[in-house]
Amino acid sequence: MPSLHGDIGRVARRILAQLGKDPRFLLFSGVMPILLVVLLKYVFDAIPVMRQMGLQLDAYAVPAAGFFIFFITYLLCTIVLVRERRDGTLGRMFAAGYRREAIVLGYVAGYSTIALVQTTLVIGATLLVFDVSLGGNAVPVAATTMALSVVSLSLGLLVSTLARTEGQIFPTIPLIAVPSLLLSGLVIPHGNLPGWLRGVSYAIPLTYAERVLLGLLRDGKSFADLAGSLALLIAYGAGALAIASLTLREVE
Repeated sequence: MPSLHGDIGRVARRILAQLGKDPRFLLFSGVMPILLVVLLKYVFDAIPVMRQMGLQLDAYAVPAAGFFIFFITYLLCTIVLVRERRDGTLGRMFAAGYRREAIVLGYVAGYSTIALVQTTLVIGATLLVFDVSLGGNAVPVAATTMALSVVSLSLGLLVSTLARTEGQIFPTIPLIAVPSLLLSGLVIPHGNLPGWLRGVSYAIPLTYAERVLLGLLRDGKSFADLAGSLALLIAYGAGALAIASLTLREVE
């Protein structure tokens, strides 16, 4: 019986080989978030009154890039995975004897390679365009944004197990993007939200990432004080993968 580790590797290699044949996807996933970073810079520069009020907009550059990473990874992952189900790829893997956990983890391993490259490009572009330095926060910021990209991938994988067509994905886009933007603490301070909305925010993975990023870059907190939020982010991703593994066969 093939080992789980070997099956995961084969699934991941198949995904990477397939993505390598789709240069438009690779170009889109790499260039679009960088263009959004540049747009964000122009928007920040267009509101000087906020700087006059003493608001350090550059402290929000990397946290805002975190939202781009989260949302774009989720969007691309769900659409591609639903397309693979429509084309029968997942069904053929089940017919070949691959286990659910091997398929789920193989997809995560394969797409994580793309997501991590994308995250590196976005954070690099943010630091360059905004001319900011992470200083001693470079490692925790890198760890948090990398974890966020993988968790976003896990959430996309979970949602894709419940949808059969790309059309069924589109209603989830505003349901994921708008609450994530408004309730994660990036736009509205978490403590200013009504109690019931704070409860909703705990179901949003971006909330935990923004706690770390804003805490480090805006509030000057130490990573030791924020490590619990990173642990919760990772736990969120693990839970999403576990549920995706349980539901994957039911939709085939």
